[in-house]
Amino acid sequence: MSDNFDLGEISNIIKDLLDNLSLRLYDIHFNEISKTLKIFIDKKEGVITIEDCKKVSKMISKKIDDSDFITSSYRLEVSSPGIERFLKRPEHYLWARGKFVQIDVGNQKIEGYIRSTEKDGVVVATDLGENLIHYTSIIKAKVVEELEYDKPR
Repeated sequence: MSDNFDLGEISNIIKDLLDNLSLRLYDIHFNEISKTLKIFIDKKEGVITIEDCKKVSKMISKKIDDSDFITSSYRLEVSSPGIERFLKRPEHYLWARGKFVQIDVGNQKIEGYIRSTEKDGVVVATDLGENLIHYTSIIKAKVVEELEYDKPR
């Protein structure tokens, strides 16, 4: 794979392809060592199926191979982000409203339900109350379980 390809440009192409299928790009990652392009797709309603992944993989592979974005060999993986998905961007936290999450802020791991998202952070309800956690303080965050707020654990 070319060392200077534009992952942002590839993301835009993938988003356009997925829009036509009522799917969305959840995340994209390229591993320099294994030369693997990982694409995580999601649906607003319902779950991603293996058939969805196969269809998207064929479409993306053809589009990338027909372009000059990637000039050397690479491996393409298309999958769902899974139930215990990582939260990286504000739109991920917005999607996870009401879900039970674990957020690492360095000196502690906070577990609770995402109540809302703000411009600069996320409001999490824990056993100790609600707290605004700024995006800049989050080292790593993920959905722990598909539990909804106010439903028993």
